[in-house]
Amino acid sequence: MEEMTVRTKQCKAVWIGIAAAVLIMRGVPVVHADDADYKTLYEEQKKKTDDLEKRVSALEGSATTSVAIAKSDIPQKSLDFLGQTEISGFASASYLYDFNGTHGTRTVDGRTFDTHANQFALNKFKLALEKPIDYNPTNWIVGYRADLIFGEDAAAIHSASPHGGTFNLGTDGDLEQAFVDFNIPIGNGLKVIFGKTVTLMGVEVIEEVANPNWSEGNQFLFVENFTQTGVQLAYKWNDKLDTEFVVFNGWDTLPDNNTGVSYMGRIGYAIDSNTTVAVLGYGGPEQTTVSLGGTGSTSNWREGAELIVTRKFTDKLNSDLQLDYGQEENALLSDGVTRQDGEWYAAGLWLTYDFTDKIELAFRQDYLKDRNGSRWAAGTGGPITTGGADFLAPGVTPEVYSSTLTLNYKPIDNVQIRPEVRWDHSDKDAFNACRDQFTLGMGVAYLF
Repeated sequence: MEEMTVRTKQCKAVWIGIAAAVLIMRGVPVVHADDADYKTLYEEQKKKTDDLEKRVSALEGSATTSVAIAKSDIPQKSLDFLGQTEISGFASASYLYDFNGTHGTRTVDGRTFDTHANQFALNKFKLALEKPIDYNPTNWIVGYRADLIFGEDAAAIHSASPHGGTFNLGTDGDLEQAFVDFNIPIGNGLKVIFGKTVTLMGVEVIEEVANPNWSEGNQFLFVENFTQTGVQLAYKWNDKLDTEFVVFNGWDTLPDNNTGVSYMGRIGYAIDSNTTVAVLGYGGPEQTTVSLGGTGSTSNWREGAELIVTRKFTDKLNSDLQLDYGQEENALLSDGVTRQDGEWYAAGLWLTYDFTDKIELAFRQDYLKDRNGSRWAAGTGGPITTGGADFLAPGVTPEVYSSTLTLNYKPIDNVQIRPEVRWDHSDKDAFNACRDQFTLGMGVAYLF
């Protein structure tokens, strides 16, 4: 009996030791107590644990409430707008060196954007806000877009106003695009766009970050408009055929500078997965009402056609071909007084080769023949003119060539570094009284 009592006491001591170790690990002070104290200690520890859990829950609830309160401070309309609007854009800067020295003028002839020789330029800060829509055969859908550009390039794309000045956001700002578009459930879906939009013409666009080369080519600068204000219809007939048609005030004008509207239409066709063809035509009066002699839209039309072929030869090698023809009755020449019938031909070829996903080489060769100099001297015929003061005499017919090689390097996502060498040549003294012009440029951009 005495031996059993000893064993019982030994077991009891072991259990007390184990309980003490557990309580020490849980942060409970160890006391010497009898069996009745274990229940009290357990209940006290459970109460502490429950209190801690309540405090954690209260803190989590407080954080959630703060988030809800912050969200409720934002108007619902603002939340809806942000939820359905895509925000994109880029910032770009550059440096341009002219090997000819530009004869002290520090201005490069034959350019619209990169005109400042031997100095740095802040080209663009672009911000685009868009609610995009797609073709839909069953539902009405409404979208919108606004493109703001600030920087030295903004002045080059200002739309002219016959009432004086230009439609812009200051000297170095421009509302490039602003329109409302909606899908009408007719057939496969008909898109209708009201407002100011960029042109349907050409391979190149105003945003240099989207072009094969850093500098803009002669076709973009001299035989195309930049923007137009009117109504545009777009319809996609099937996976291969699409059409666009726009009625607008005129080339780079807002509002119109005469009493007649202009027209432009485009047909695109995908021959196969690697080849597409687009044919475009345009026509309308682009001179002022005074220069039209009061006859409105029946005289002195500017009209022409364009063909663009895009061909992907391999996964790495791509090409674009652009051919242009245009004419204008009684066109205004470089002195701003003389008038003659103008006619022009232009051709451009672009080749791009992707060595890797970060390195691409782009080559452009273009040609422009401008009968009587109506396009070379006047830029697009609106407010946009080329740099320099050595324009050719009225009636002179220049032939202009340019060869451009650009290295497109993307060291990291969203960043472009684009060194470029370019040679311009003319059969006349079209470049600061010279026939040849050599430039070396470097463009850097961040896209978001």
